Amino acid sequence: MKIAILAIAALVGFWVVGAILERFQKKPTETPSSSRPDAGPGQASGFEMPQVDPFEEACRVLQLNRPFTTEQLRAAYRQRMSQYHPDKVSNLGPELRELAESKSKEINRAFDLLARFYR
Repeated sequence: MKIAILAIAALVGFWVVGAILERFQKKPTETPSSSRPDAGPGQASGFEMPQVDPFEEACRVLQLNRPFTTEQLRAAYRQRMSQYHPDKVSNLGPELRELAESKSKEINRAFDLLARFYR
């Protein structure tokens, strides 16, 4: 009797774990590319990450609105770097130093991109 109960419990447990794993491993249903109005030739069907404009992303990082002048770009760069320069947070702990380093790298990349095209 105990063996039968253990066998049934093992089967039910196996079924429950299998159902849970199957639910989490399912991919979202894909829509055919012909039904998507924005799908162009050569695009794969299914869900894709939205394309982010690098200039808009750089403007977001530097908190700039288009159109802007080179003086506004430099001022925004200086203002953001004054907030996130790694030397300013060197005594606050390793987590904040790492955050400041990553933010300053992001700010530098944004400035380089925008400065290259808006000189």
